[in-house]
Amino acid sequence: MAKPIEKMGADEILVISRKLFYGGFCLLPLLWVYNILYIWPVRNRADLSPLVRRYLLLSGILAAMLFVYFSVWYGVFVKERLNWGARGDLLTVVLVKGV
Repeated sequence: MAKPIEKMGADEILVISRKLFYGGFCLLPLLWVYNILYIWPVRNRADLSPLVRRYLLLSGILAAMLFVYFSVWYGVFVKERLNWGARGDLLTVVLVKGV
């Protein structure tokens, strides 16, 4: 069974935070959100390295930027898809039911 984050040493928390941060760049940006949610309860421990707080801050910034980027892309796509013609159809996935 996994050890709770509150009982982990500072070095273990740093390693986990680093892995989650860099894992977000490997096409898994939800790891940035998970990094924030998982490490947040112990962020103010005195024995933690400042790198842990830096990974949390950067994870939050990158997750927010990616959320804004995908939200803008979705808005543009929904609004302009029909004007793009065949290219818009190629970007659309339609699951036909009952044929």
